[in-house]
Amino acid sequence: MSDTVDPPATVQSPLYDLMARNWKLDAAVHSACIDTSCRTVAFALTDGRVALAPVDDPDSAIDRMRVEGDTGRALIRARTKPFADLVVTKPLADSPVMLAPSARTGFVAGSAEGRLTHVTPRGQTVKIMLPAAPLSAIATNGTGDLALARPDMVEVHDENTLERQVAILTSSSATGLAFARDGKRLAVMQDGNLILWQAGERSMTFRTDGDGGVTFSADGNWLAGSGPDNALWLLRQCDGEQARIGNFRARPASVAFGPNSNMIHAAGAFRIAGWSLQTPPFEDPATGALRTGKPGMVLIERVATHPKRDLVACGMADGAVTVAQPGHPEEMMLRQADGSAITALHWGVSGTLMVIATDAGDAALLTLPPQLFK
Repeated sequence: MSDTVDPPATVQSPLYDLMARNWKLDAAVHSACIDTSCRTVAFALTDGRVALAPVDDPDSAIDRMRVEGDTGRALIRARTKPFADLVVTKPLADSPVMLAPSARTGFVAGSAEGRLTHVTPRGQTVKIMLPAAPLSAIATNGTGDLALARPDMVEVHDENTLERQVAILTSSSATGLAFARDGKRLAVMQDGNLILWQAGERSMTFRTDGDGGVTFSADGNWLAGSGPDNALWLLRQCDGEQARIGNFRARPASVAFGPNSNMIHAAGAFRIAGWSLQTPPFEDPATGALRTGKPGMVLIERVATHPKRDLVACGMADGAVTVAQPGHPEEMMLRQADGSAITALHWGVSGTLMVIATDAGDAALLTLPPQLFK
């Protein structure tokens, strides 16, 4: 079976074609992950394989940009150097693997059956020798801790020695794991309870009704995720205050906090759903609501926020990707609709990289010159 297929005639804008390295795979992309050094991106395919792309582009859009002296207009010339093919591993599982960045290099891939594999940037795979037991979630903190959600506990291991550091008992399999940016706190979502664990301290438990993933804000004070009945829950850790916002058209499975932890955005609606956290929606879902972008008839599947600027990107069920400024209706189209749903959307830590993937097997890395958003 080949790893890639011949791409169809492009339906994308000239701007997208100038900025993007786009690959067409022979399987749908389930999710994507950027490594800790932001040098490699891994795409988890629905057939259990992992495709790897280097972030470095010897002919990037930034290198191909010039500014006209008389008008000050920025122009991007066409690519003259071909970009490398993806490196695709053998199947690591019978279903999509869960990916997390490794503290060493590359990624940790976990399967629902319990197999754990270290995947290098060059596609080499090495089995991680831990007892095989079903896994529902994995997470890493970038400094060597590996968290694994088992059927009745969450284990935290040293990734290098594989020594188990702690076992957090749970009443059921955790649906979400996330480390805070400081790497010290671990959030565990299971059976409607959010457990916050930190070494040397007593765990805290909050009732949230969540039953999906969990996301930390950059400052670590806010957590959010999805719950039953297509709802979004939001928790302020310092005082335990919570908000529950319902009436989404679909589960808001993708949640993104602003770079300064001052706002939150969520997928699952026909418009970018967002709220200012300076006036949180604790009592009324309309409090602090940000009217961002334009309402439409296509569901938003993924959201991602710029790491340094107040910008939010959304990926839609028809394949379109747009960028907007929170609280403003204007949108910039980055990717045209092609009928394939966006399954992964991430912004790199520098703000010049965007990762896009679809259920039609598209995997793309966009180089976004900073001048693009002025």
